[in-house]
Amino acid sequence: MKQLSLVFSLLFFLSVNAQDSDLKPLVDQLKTEIQSEKDNAKKLFLLDSLTSVVRDKSSFPYDSIARTTIDLAIKLDSFNIAAYNTTNLINYHNNFLGKPKTGIAIFNTYFKTLKNNISARNLAGLYIDSGDSYYFTKQVDSAMSHYDKAITYAEKANDNRVKGFAILYKGYAYSDEGKFALASQTLKQASEIFTQEKDTFNIIAAKNSLAILYSANGFIEEAQKERKETIKLATETKSYGQLISLYVNEANDLKKQGLEIQRIENLHKAMVVCKKSNHFNYFNPILLNALTIAYAENDSLEKAKFYLKEVEKDQQNTEGIHKARYYKAIKKLAFAEKDYEKAETLGIEHLNIVSTSNDIKGKRKAQKFLSEVYEKLNKPNEALSFYKASKKIEDSIQSVQKTKALAYYQTLYETAKRDKKIEEQNSEIALLDEQNKRKKQTLWFSILSLIALFSIIVLWRSRRFSQKKAQLQKTFAQDLIRNVETERKRISSELHDSVGQSLLLIKNKVLLNDTQNQDTKIIDDTIDEVRHISQSLHPFQFEKLGLLASIKNTVENFQKNSDIFYSEVIEIEQLEISKDKEIFVFRMLQECLNNVEKHSKAKACNIMVENLNDSVLFQIKDNGIGFDVSENSQIIDSLGLKTLKERAQIIGAQLSIDSVKGKGTTIQIKVPKR
Repeated sequence: MKQLSLVFSLLFFLSVNAQDSDLKPLVDQLKTEIQSEKDNAKKLFLLDSLTSVVRDKSSFPYDSIARTTIDLAIKLDSFNIAAYNTTNLINYHNNFLGKPKTGIAIFNTYFKTLKNNISARNLAGLYIDSGDSYYFTKQVDSAMSHYDKAITYAEKANDNRVKGFAILYKGYAYSDEGKFALASQTLKQASEIFTQEKDTFNIIAAKNSLAILYSANGFIEEAQKERKETIKLATETKSYGQLISLYVNEANDLKKQGLEIQRIENLHKAMVVCKKSNHFNYFNPILLNALTIAYAENDSLEKAKFYLKEVEKDQQNTEGIHKARYYKAIKKLAFAEKDYEKAETLGIEHLNIVSTSNDIKGKRKAQKFLSEVYEKLNKPNEALSFYKASKKIEDSIQSVQKTKALAYYQTLYETAKRDKKIEEQNSEIALLDEQNKRKKQTLWFSILSLIALFSIIVLWRSRRFSQKKAQLQKTFAQDLIRNVETERKRISSELHDSVGQSLLLIKNKVLLNDTQNQDTKIIDDTIDEVRHISQSLHPFQFEKLGLLASIKNTVENFQKNSDIFYSEVIEIEQLEISKDKEIFVFRMLQECLNNVEKHSKAKACNIMVENLNDSVLFQIKDNGIGFDVSENSQIIDSLGLKTLKERAQIIGAQLSIDSVKGKGTTIQIKVPKR
């Protein structure tokens, strides 16, 4: 369903197409102006205009033009222009060239540069299209993660419509994965969002997807009802691209019911609408292949061959995103012509194509087709093997549990409507009886008001006492930690300035007064030990070096004395946090590094400092053995993480610990700017 439903997402991003030949003069003019323009800002404006003109036009080098635009935009710090064009370029490779791996490569190339410099709205767009790239390459977990991030940034941007797109695409993915209950929930949520936004186009998209979902699970009546309403809405709004998809899906339902004449009629309806569409070149091969298959399955071989020839007039109709449909059509025609050896070859090729995508149902049908071919070829073992494979997938995606789950959500939907009707009836009865109950209600209201007031007073006093007690405990803990830090600083200073200096004087006196070359190793070791203790208690150079330099110095010291490879990435030159917080941050980082050294068994550890909008992020990440806090909460105390939390509370920092067994640990400390 995802590929079919993508018709809607493609239409959303596309501008109105014109014939490529009509655009050539405009494209040539823009290229000439770009080549002669010396001002980079004006050149960027012209390039951005050119990408809008040639986008998704196969006869123009859109890819290279878009990359040139992105690179220049980044050079001029026009990051949002770069992000917009990056999103469009990923979408182009996903949905027009059928090369989602290239889409992932584009995302990885530009995202690190863009992520901290663009709006939340553009971040959401990047995550949506990169999520599609991951989904089409069967990396479903990564795809879902990107869709979730898109939802988060859409909420930050207060862009409900973009949030709706991300939720809609999650619904498509759930449906293709056979998670029908989740798909139903998610698609309904998307439909509600688009209804709130009065976005008719995407209301149609979500409702059509629900109709497909109902149909796939045997709810033909519900699917027809949903689709009938959607066809009416799409007809009223002249949304021809969506009408095409609706008619094609209706044809698929009619095929399931054995109504082949009506099936073919709906495909022809779609073809009529396609000629009115501004996206004829995209939809035409889809419909031609569908008609080829329909006529081949109904023994109208001459008509099937006619439509196949129409497909093969343009090589682009048989490649990229249309390749799977084309091979499905030619294998069906070969089977109808009883050329079973050719059908076998084409069937295997078609199975290989759909197996590289997430089209689980397409894979099942391809396996079933091969089982039928091998029956005709009198190869029972092969026929049985492919039949079992197709049956296994069918049992998986149409299991009783999942069907019942979808039925449950459908029941909830119907129950909600029934309850609403009952509620309206009860309201009418209540209005008729209102005068008789008024006095009683007033009395009860007064009693309840007094009880509520008394409860509020008691709760307020109790809460105030709890808050005061908690504040006293917090203040005590903070004062205790500050006093410990002050005492450490005093002892460190005395060790360094007093004991350390005295030992140094003793060493010099021994060397001066003794004519022989004396071994002063014991004194040297003692001096080093004093310095080490002093440095551990309080870094005496901290006030001079500052936090950033002290972090770098600490990383170097750990690197010199450890088998673990320590590295640091500090992308800022000056901190925007108050001085009194810096020593607490330094202590927290020291504790983290000590834990890495003692417990992690890591090969490498990285310390990163990054400037965020309203805070500074300190991150320690290792590739060690990790741990599972949920399994053993005592590990919090054993690693000294409780102290980390106390220090974080003192300076108002946000502490997060992410650890997975066997995959290392990441600790993040977000310190608010002053």
